[in-house]
Amino acid sequence: MLVFARDDDKAGAAGVRRAISQRELRLVDDPELADVILVEMSDESDLLELRRLRSTNSRAILIAHTMSQDRELWQGAERAGADRVESSGGLAVLLRRLDKGIRSGSNRERLIPLCATADVAGRLGIIASVEHDLGELLLVKGQGMPVCLVGPCPHAGAPLGSALVEDGVLTCPAHGSQFLAVSGERVRGPADCGLTELRVVEESGRYWAVSPAVS
Repeated sequence: MLVFARDDDKAGAAGVRRAISQRELRLVDDPELADVILVEMSDESDLLELRRLRSTNSRAILIAHTMSQDRELWQGAERAGADRVESSGGLAVLLRRLDKGIRSGSNRERLIPLCATADVAGRLGIIASVEHDLGELLLVKGQGMPVCLVGPCPHAGAPLGSALVEDGVLTCPAHGSQFLAVSGERVRGPADCGLTELRVVEESGRYWAVSPAVS
């Protein structure tokens, strides 16, 4: 697997070196040749570089990594085109996992950051609402693992971030359409269909929505 990391990305290069000890990974100088591109994020100024590298090589897996826990920075990186946003300390493990997936020919998953796991503790209902190309991503917590439902409301496009969740039912604040909070299934109209549900995973101290695989 060929990996590109900028010259000033010391954490990225270190992660590659740690992963190289067990896998056939190699650093390359040209991002157009890379299977994986690493971009270290320290502030919003790095988003421009992220977008540039995304346009340079659209087929590569683009990973933004950072030591910051700033939620806005993580979400900004995802909106700028990153396929993964990762803590810099977890790069070696992630690169080994990606290398295994590329060797097996599997499609790459795209993980969308929703919120820190600590933000969910002791809370119920809609914990986070994230704007994304897929729609309005709602992290909903009931009993057990949170779920991710995709808004807006299919009836008239009303946002659902402020919707109430009572007795396991999410109610649209605009016209009263109702959906099961555990699955997005329609309970009653005026909406004539339910909400799409995305799988949620917990990793690196955050909850992530799993988008459809990218080939």
